[in-house]
Amino acid sequence: MIELLAKDGHTVFFYGQEKYFSNVETNPKIKRCETMKECAMKSSIVISGMPLSKDNVTVYAPFSNKEIQLDELQSCIENKLFIAGVIPDSFLKNDKEILDLNLIESLTILNAIPTVEGVIKIAIEETETTIHEANVMILGYGRIGKILCHHFQMMGANVYCAARKATDLTWIREAKYIPVKYENIEEYCENVNIIVNTVPSHVIGEDIMAKLSSTCLIIDVASKPGGLDKEIAERYKIRVITALGIPGKVAPKTAAKYIKEVIQEKLES
Repeated sequence: MIELLAKDGHTVFFYGQEKYFSNVETNPKIKRCETMKECAMKSSIVISGMPLSKDNVTVYAPFSNKEIQLDELQSCIENKLFIAGVIPDSFLKNDKEILDLNLIESLTILNAIPTVEGVIKIAIEETETTIHEANVMILGYGRIGKILCHHFQMMGANVYCAARKATDLTWIREAKYIPVKYENIEEYCENVNIIVNTVPSHVIGEDIMAKLSSTCLIIDVASKPGGLDKEIAERYKIRVITALGIPGKVAPKTAAKYIKEVIQEKLES
């Protein structure tokens, strides 16, 4: 994001990216700040991470040499447009101009593409059989679920998809996937090789985990609380990979490009 904004001619001040930017002298548009207060003071727009925080106490900043406290950040952004993703309610209560990237529909749709690619990458790397002819169950038929079903089917998998709405189940059937009601998931468990959960609710209960094969892989891409209780999964020795923030990990330049485009659209509207 910093590099893309600088390339567009913006002067970008940064703090908390020391591990990434070891040398910024080569680009006069990118300027390092010694403190967060200095960085915010010199900027008219403040952009932070997606998610903003993982613990509601510190800013998610994997490239920072220091812990950045949320309350310290709050004190620095008065009279600034603040942009980040998954902003905690406590942060929103303050009278500030805030744009939560997680609530922008167009960005959510764009991010579904690298998310799906990341899930497929995990499925290939973490299983010992081909996706072709594997039994893959997708939980949820939203933006990510729809694209997942399509891509797994294109790779030759037998695709099962669970949904709550009768209309979704009908669309699933029309697309030549196997529709499954949530209350009937248990009936399909024994032969499932991969489960991908997109639903931010505990839809994979103990009754389901008790019937899964020991070789079954669960990939959970849903936000908190996720699709299952990990302690129960450990008890049944079911492999679970929690895969959050996939776009930034699998395709960081594409993810940054999408965010920059969305921010520009919002600022110009």
